[in-house]
Amino acid sequence: MTNLPNIGKPATNALQNIGVTTLEQVAAMDEPTLLKIHGVGPKAIKILREALTEQGMGFQSDESLSKDFAVICDFECDNAPKKRVIRDYLIASATANQADLEAVLEEDFVWTVPGEFQIDGRQEFIKELAAHAQPISTLEIQSLLTHGKGGSAHGTVTDKRGKKVYFSDIFVFRSSGKDAKISGLTSFVVIEKD
Repeated sequence: MTNLPNIGKPATNALQNIGVTTLEQVAAMDEPTLLKIHGVGPKAIKILREALTEQGMGFQSDESLSKDFAVICDFECDNAPKKRVIRDYLIASATANQADLEAVLEEDFVWTVPGEFQIDGRQEFIKELAAHAQPISTLEIQSLLTHGKGGSAHGTVTDKRGKKVYFSDIFVFRSSGKDAKISGLTSFVVIEKD
């Protein structure tokens, strides 16, 4: 792992606040998303770009994933279509984006949070997300695994106030096919106390 170059205290602190401490983590982000992080400006981007180039790396260039928040994850999902579906689901659920959620969820989708509740149906799930949506600054996906009809992911969502939500999700797909949608999700969630 390669340490961050000297990009100034505000930019360094901003990245450390979202758990980014290495160039490899920076390389998992695109420039427009990185610039949306308060404290990271054009000068820091220039220094990071030069440091990445020196190490044979670069910023992600997938503009279709740029959102109003930073997404930190391994974007090399093309050889594993279900990983891409899970990644797209996590990004869509962070913003309660109805069209993007409909693209990856079955109509009879079931969401379970053990010991708390179960929601039946894609539209009911989307309504629930929309009712509790908060502006976020960062979505960090720490792992993405898939095999057959199953998958899992875990990570951290940080809202604009700096409050963190830690999640671990277990996914069930309708089939083993590469274009299968998500039919079920069990979520384990820990919300940081104020």
